[in-house]
Amino acid sequence: MKLQYLAHACFMITTDAKTKIVIDPWLDQNPLAPIKSKDIKADYIILSHAHGDHCGDTLKITHPETTIIAVSELASYFKTQAVKTHAMQIGGSFEFEFGTAKLVSAQHGSMTFDGRYGGLAAGIILEIGGITLYHMGDTGLFGDLKLIGEMYEIDYLMIPIGGNYTMGPQDAALAAKWLEPRLAIPMHFNTFPQIRQNPLDFYDLCEAEGVAVKILEPGEELLLKAREE
Repeated sequence: MKLQYLAHACFMITTDAKTKIVIDPWLDQNPLAPIKSKDIKADYIILSHAHGDHCGDTLKITHPETTIIAVSELASYFKTQAVKTHAMQIGGSFEFEFGTAKLVSAQHGSMTFDGRYGGLAAGIILEIGGITLYHMGDTGLFGDLKLIGEMYEIDYLMIPIGGNYTMGPQDAALAAKWLEPRLAIPMHFNTFPQIRQNPLDFYDLCEAEGVAVKILEPGEELLLKAREE
C-alpha cells in the first residue's frame, strides 16, 4: 500500500488491491499540486469538510462507481449531484471494502462554496491492512486529541502546520506528541501566503519530543508498512 501527497491536504492512498482513495481533493486551482483532476479517478473520496480547498475537485475525479464519504450534511450536498455517497457523523465508523473509516472531531468551520452549511468538520481515521492512518483535516489544537492517541496506535499522521486557519508548527508538534504516531507528515502549509511555514520548524520541534517526521514533496509517494510486532 502506498500514500501519495498531492499537496495542501490532498492525499491518495492506493491499497494492495489497487483501490484508490483520495482525501480532500483540490488540484486544479492548487498552485503546488503535481497533477490535475483530469489525471486521476478515485474509487473512494473522503472529505474532511466542505471548504473549496478540500473538496473543490470532488466531482471531477469520480467515475460511475465512486463513493464519496463525508458527514451527513456534506454527503447530502453531493448526493444532489447524482453521485454515490456514504453519509457518516463524528464518532461513527463503517467497514468498507478497503477497510474501516471513522470520523473524529476537528476544530474548524465548514461551508460549501455557495454558502450552504457543510456539517461538522472532521478528522479521518482509516484502518487498512493492519495500518492506521489519521488525516486530521483542518483543526486547531484541542484536548481530546490525547484521547484519540490513547484509543489508537497511529502509524501515519497527516497533520496541518500552516497556522492562521489551523495549528501552526508549535501546536502541531504538541498534538503529535500526544498522538505518538510512528510517522508524522506535515500538510496544509505554503499553498498561499497566509499559511507560509518552514516545515523544518515542525520537524525540529517533533524531534525534540521523539516524534519521527517525514516532509513529503508534492507528488512524492511513501510505501506504507504495518507496525512490527
